[in-house]
Amino acid sequence: MLLETIVGALVPIGVEGIKQAIGKWAGSVKATTVDEQIKLDEADIRRLEAVAKMDTPIGQPSQWVVDLRASARYVGALLVIIVGVSSLYVPVDVAIQTLALEAANIAFGFLFGSRIVAGLKK
Repeated sequence: MLLETIVGALVPIGVEGIKQAIGKWAGSVKATTVDEQIKLDEADIRRLEAVAKMDTPIGQPSQWVVDLRASARYVGALLVIIVGVSSLYVPVDVAIQTLALEAANIAFGFLFGSRIVAGLKK
């Protein structure tokens, strides 16, 4: 179980390494001049603005709704981890227990895998 948890947390690191290797081998989009770099940065900004507009609610919701929407993924991931770990202490079928623990590993990787990748990039 511990090995699966560690591997689940390290999967994002492996994926990032593969993406960087493919980018280096195939050649990624790189700016050759300052003007091209500015254009690439502006394209990223426009893309992020479009994503933010899709997530902007119509009207003014209550603050608790805004807070709940912002934390929904993390609350959901924590619930999956709690259910997965609690399956060890509840008499359930082994297949269900395995599935619950695999889901907990995925959620653990979601919560902590990106932080590990960010720490390694520094």
